[in-house]
Amino acid sequence: MVLSIMNKDKFPQVVKVSMESSPYFQLTCSNDAYRVVLPGASAPVRIRFTPEENKDYSHQLVCMTESERIVVPIRAIGGRTILTFPDQLDFSACPVKYSTQKTLLVRNVGNRAAHYQLSTQSPFSVVPTTGTLGAGDSMRVTVGFHPLTTGDHSGWLCCNTGEETIHTELHGEAGAVRVGLSTNFVEVETTFITMSNHATMFIKNRSNVTAHFQWKAFPTEEEENKEKRRLV
Repeated sequence: MVLSIMNKDKFPQVVKVSMESSPYFQLTCSNDAYRVVLPGASAPVRIRFTPEENKDYSHQLVCMTESERIVVPIRAIGGRTILTFPDQLDFSACPVKYSTQKTLLVRNVGNRAAHYQLSTQSPFSVVPTTGTLGAGDSMRVTVGFHPLTTGDHSGWLCCNTGEETIHTELHGEAGAVRVGLSTNFVEVETTFITMSNHATMFIKNRSNVTAHFQWKAFPTEEEENKEKRRLV
């Protein structure tokens, strides 16, 4: 690594170059060396960099003149992790209270292993949530969408690698499943005391997903919870 000290003054400058002791950065000349730099001229300063592993390094070079002290930061940037997440993931129209999944193929195109942590918010989910992806490797990330109410839903898929946080915008539209009853009115014929009678109705599923149903006394969960609180 070579740095240049330039004298922009009208007079010669005596410059003292020094650097604190470091196992990674050394001046090729003697430390605390004095140099005379003529007006308009520059003097090279050579620094030897000897890294021991693939990581970031930092140090500083100090230049002293008769009138000022200049500190020059030195940075050596190591390998980086680069994960290829999409900017947006759209689930389009999905049945309410039904799990829909999409799989992302994520690659590490950087030159260092990535230690990642994935997170999102309901009604979205993600698997896996933590792990390590080597440089040049790829993995499958499954993002789920399980809406409990109809309408538009949005959120974020966040990937934290310790170096940066990557955000993928999530969007899904939940609609009612085409499931209904064969009739909205049931009439049971006259039944004698101590006897029983029955009427038949059908639940029709006109969608392409399996519908799980349960008979309840109230039309909505909110009304059911309200009645439970009243009884308590």
